[in-house]
Amino acid sequence: MVLLVVDTQRGCFNESLYAFETVKDNIKKLIAEARANNIEVVYVQHDDGPGTDLDRGKDNYEIYDEFAPSDGKNCFEKNVNSSFHSMTGLTSHWFCTGVLENY
Repeated sequence: MVLLVVDTQRGCFNESLYAFETVKDNIKKLIAEARANNIEVVYVQHDDGPGTDLDRGKDNYEIYDEFAPSDGKNCFEKNVNSSFHSMTGLTSHWFCTGVLENY
């Protein structure tokens, strides 16, 4: 089992979103529960490229502080609209770690 946290970067996850506090609290609870139960937490970040708000080198690219990974592990990057696109390496990671061994 894996918890997949996608596009929760500072540039796209902020107080302007509908029901922000509720969504933020739910994500934090899910992450805490996963970690407490030794469930892998995987993050996927979107990179829109140089000169954009979601450029890898900018603050907006970083995962929202309150649920960012503590060790920087299990972070994958995409520049397309799918976390499962082959360019992210996510499915390869899951095959290598046995998460997708039955698929």
